[in-house]
Amino acid sequence: MEGYGLGTTSYLMTLIWIAVFWQLFSIGAVGLIFEVSSLFSNSISVVGLPIVPIAAIFFFHDKMSGVKGISMVLAIWGFVSYVYQFYVDDKNSRVVKKAVDETSR
Repeated sequence: MEGYGLGTTSYLMTLIWIAVFWQLFSIGAVGLIFEVSSLFSNSISVVGLPIVPIAAIFFFHDKMSGVKGISMVLAIWGFVSYVYQFYVDDKNSRVVKKAVDETSR
């Protein structure tokens, strides 16, 4: 705590707010699992991944590094892949349903 560059008060505030927001995140994730699905909860978590480094840059004046940039790109890529796969699966299921409806007539 003494070696923290921004001081002991800032260190304690960081720890307290991290604990508060982790609790809120956990409650929200469990709520999403119960109300929707675990897959949707996971996708919402992935959307939040690039938000944290961006918020750290703006609010804490943190430096943008290559690792943060790569992690944000990968998180966005993962979410876009999830949405695209959902779109493809939905499109395929509509085609199959239409084919089944036509054969059952």
